Amino acid sequence: MTAYAHVQTAELVTFASLLAMLGKRSRQAIYDLMRRDPTFPRPIQVGSEFSVAWKRCEVLQWIDVQPRASLDGLSAIERRRRNKRAGAVATA
Repeated sequence: MTAYAHVQTAELVTFASLLAMLGKRSRQAIYDLMRRDPTFPRPIQVGSEFSVAWKRCEVLQWIDVQPRASLDGLSAIERRRRNKRAGAVATA
């Protein structure tokens, strides 16, 4: 057994795998997420300058701290309407 046998190597997630994990449809959606959310894990460079990957454990930790979706039977449009009405009442 080597001295580094207890050290686990970080599993890397490719761009395609990251899209699948997050349910995104495009690379631009990931770039937008990286720009908007400073808590989103940063990619690491693997190989050439155009080849990047993310540490799987960091992505899973980020997913765990995201707010849970409320499944109350309302559509996204209806939730927006209710939130807008609640904001208007609060400011009045």
